[in-house]
Amino acid sequence: MSAAVRVALVALPFAAVFLLIRWIGSGEAERWRARVEAQFPDAVVGVDEDALIVVAEDVATARQAGALVRGFRDALAARYTDLLGAPRFERMVVVVFPDVESLQAYAGAAARLDRGAAGNLHGYTDPLHGAMFVPRDAIEVLRHETVHWFMETARDVTAPSYSPWLSEGLAQLFETLDPDASPPRPPRIGRLRLDGLDVDRLIRIEDYGEFLLDGPRNYEEALALCGFLFERRREGLEEYVKAERRTASSRPVLFEDIFGASGEAFRRELAEFVAGRR
Repeated sequence: MSAAVRVALVALPFAAVFLLIRWIGSGEAERWRARVEAQFPDAVVGVDEDALIVVAEDVATARQAGALVRGFRDALAARYTDLLGAPRFERMVVVVFPDVESLQAYAGAAARLDRGAAGNLHGYTDPLHGAMFVPRDAIEVLRHETVHWFMETARDVTAPSYSPWLSEGLAQLFETLDPDASPPRPPRIGRLRLDGLDVDRLIRIEDYGEFLLDGPRNYEEALALCGFLFERRREGLEEYVKAERRTASSRPVLFEDIFGASGEAFRRELAEFVAGRR
C-alpha cells in the first residue's frame, strides 16, 4: 500500500466527521429560519458558520449583523469571562427581524410573554437556545444583547436570573467596548443628581416589570452603579456577579456584605464618581 493511500485512509474519517458537523450546523440554521417564519416569512440564512448563525431579511443585513457581533463577542471572551461568565454555547444565533412588531410577535409566542411584556421589547436574548433577537432598525442593540448572551448563557437556565440593575447596568457599560481596545469607555451620566442614586432602592428591584416602570431613571442609575463598581470595586463586582449566578436569596444583604454600601466611604466615593461623569 502506497504512502498516499495510507494517508488518505487515515484522513477519510476525519473528513467525514468534518462534513457531518458542517451538515448539522447547516440544518440548525435552517431550523432557525423555519422557527421565525410565521412572523418573518421572507427570512433567509445569510451567515452560517460553526460559531455563528444569522437569520435576516437579506444577505447584506445578515453580514452586517455578523460583523457587529464577531469582534465584539471575541473581545468579551478574551478579556471579561471572569466577570460576565463563560457561555455554555460555542454557537451564537442572531435573528434580525424586519421591524419591532414582528420581533414582539415572535417573543410573545416563543417566550410565552403576555402582550404588555412583549410590547416593551426592542431586543432580547433567549438563554435556553443561545439566541439573540433584534429589529432591523435597531441592529446596534446586538452589542447590548451580546453582553446579556454572555451572562445569561453562563448560568444554568433553571437558576434565577440576575437582578435587573446588574444585568442592564453591565450590558450598558460593556456595549461601548471597542473590540480592539479595553476597557469599556467610562459611562457619562448627565442627568443623575449627586444625591439621586438610591443604591438601596435600586438593588431591591427584582422584577423587570417594576424596573421598567421608571425605566430612564433605573437604567441610568444601573449604569452609574455598575460603572463605579467596575472601576473602583472590580474584585468585589466579580464576586457579586458569581454569587448572583448561584442564588436569588438575600441579594441586598449579599451586596452590603461585599461592598459595605451603607458605609460613609462607599457613599462618598460613589458621589465623587458620579460627579466626575457629567
